[in-house]
Amino acid sequence: MAEYKTTVALEIGAQSVTMAVFTPSGKGFTLSRYARKDILLDPVEEGMRIDYVSHAIGELVKELKVHGKDVRDVVSGQKVVMRFIKLPALDTVDDLAEQVGFEAQQHIPFPLEDIVYDYQQLGHAEDGEQEVLLLAIKKAELDDLNGQVEANGLKTRSVDCSITSLYNAFRVNYPDTEETVMLLDIGAKTTDILFVEGERFFTRSVTAAGSFVTNAIARELNVSFREAEQLKIEQGLVSLGNGHTEDLPEQQASLAAVIRTAMNRLSSEVQRTINHYRAQYKGNAPTKAYICGGGAKLAYAAEFLQSALDIPVEIFNPLQVFNVGSKVDVDALETDALCMGPLVGAAVTGAKAGVFDIDLVPTSVGKERAELKLIPKVVAAGVVALLGAGFMAYTAHKEATLAQNELQRAAAPVSQLDNIHESMEKNRGKYDRALKEVETYSQLFERRYAYADILAQLAEKTSSPSFWMTDFDALVSYDPVNTPLNVGADGTDRHLLLDTRETRTGSMVRAVDIEGVKVPTVTAVLVSGYFYKKSKEDQGKQLQRLNELVSTKFDERSADSLFSFQSSSVRSTGGHYFVVQDAEKSKGHNLIPEYADKFYMVMPLKKPLAVPGQETPKK
Repeated sequence: MAEYKTTVALEIGAQSVTMAVFTPSGKGFTLSRYARKDILLDPVEEGMRIDYVSHAIGELVKELKVHGKDVRDVVSGQKVVMRFIKLPALDTVDDLAEQVGFEAQQHIPFPLEDIVYDYQQLGHAEDGEQEVLLLAIKKAELDDLNGQVEANGLKTRSVDCSITSLYNAFRVNYPDTEETVMLLDIGAKTTDILFVEGERFFTRSVTAAGSFVTNAIARELNVSFREAEQLKIEQGLVSLGNGHTEDLPEQQASLAAVIRTAMNRLSSEVQRTINHYRAQYKGNAPTKAYICGGGAKLAYAAEFLQSALDIPVEIFNPLQVFNVGSKVDVDALETDALCMGPLVGAAVTGAKAGVFDIDLVPTSVGKERAELKLIPKVVAAGVVALLGAGFMAYTAHKEATLAQNELQRAAAPVSQLDNIHESMEKNRGKYDRALKEVETYSQLFERRYAYADILAQLAEKTSSPSFWMTDFDALVSYDPVNTPLNVGADGTDRHLLLDTRETRTGSMVRAVDIEGVKVPTVTAVLVSGYFYKKSKEDQGKQLQRLNELVSTKFDERSADSLFSFQSSSVRSTGGHYFVVQDAEKSKGHNLIPEYADKFYMVMPLKKPLAVPGQETPKK
């Protein structure tokens, strides 16, 4: 049964952060107030996203005056892995949960301990199998977002995915839909395609979305990403062809043509998804489509898609069955409503009126919920003690002797409560010690894959037929800023700071010539290999190629970079990071083939790594 309570909903999208307050009104909700903050980042600025998100949340909290409130968060579907799985018919809910946990290990491309997941039953297939929608998100990303929410004075009540939340919003606004319909949420990074057919649900995400259109504009008009986004917002429309833009200024007509070309990619992806849904899931072709999201704000987007897909296309109204408060700017809402579907869905989910009930629980929220489960037991013990004390007072008034006897009898629950408290304190100490041990081993487990991740990133970002790596060495307590790279003329490395020796006690790794370092750490890696030598290309050009490679691929501001390069530092002290050996100068040593030059490159790490064998967890 629906429980309509005041709900604060927060959606953290790819290019915006939006918050809304919904208050109960009869058997439904009223949108009391809302606000939106855009986050327009050039792709190279993605590493700073979390700071922009935190600032936006803080401004929304002040503007809507919701400090200290519970909030229902909605995260972008781009961050969530979604899988449709089939399970055999199971007897109990516990059996289903256990089987879903097993399937999560098979279908989610991350270790189970690194993710948070939830699931939703979708009904039974024709063969009797249980259909389940599995959703997962990286624990680190979820905790980072939750950290920004809590840092700005809010308390997370639940976390949903924008796709399932949008589906709940659609169902509550269009409850009588019987035919197969399609919902297109055209966001910044992805377009989420949802199919609604009876009780069936299917979704797929494609990258043909708002940023795809913006990048096309930037490329065709030779402007920056920010300028292209501004042009799209202020002058953008989708050309419908057949002289549709003849009366427009030349620049706007050109812009409309570029947008149409980009939107053709979207229509092709949508048609491909329809074919996939019909072929693989035995669904029916949609007879109607609804569009929403920031991309739906483009003029003539609905008309273009209607022509391309050959089905009616309408604008999705997520507030169709909601009231709107007197303090809401109705004119602004007419446009902003296109992006409010997930927020509406969060309110619907909170009222237990939605089809889906997804909750991706951050680590801190999970711990708090576990602690709250203990409170009823403690309260019950306290009530017993209070009743005993009241009984003693009553009997003392009647008769001193009887009161003394009853006092002794009532003391037993109090003593039992003390024992319970003492036991809880002991268990809390054990829990804290166990948690520290788990954290220690978790760090060791992560370190297990550290060098594999470093090699994988080097290989991925330097993939080229004219560039290949041959050697990879770890450097301990190495400072490239103050240490010029020194490689001997014979190719012998003069900088290796690790030495592997055979000793009487077996093979060990030790730090070389490092005074005062009790627990050595690897602060950088030395990579060497070869460049294909182009004709008339000297060492200066080779060094420039290395410099450009590092500056563009490994800058520490990139969110996924494992290295701590700063472009300005590399440019000013390049000799501390790169050395190129010319084949001509090394002929006497027969180390370098004539068609290549050998390079040495120091790569400082963002996070130092413990030297294997030098650090062990305390038991």
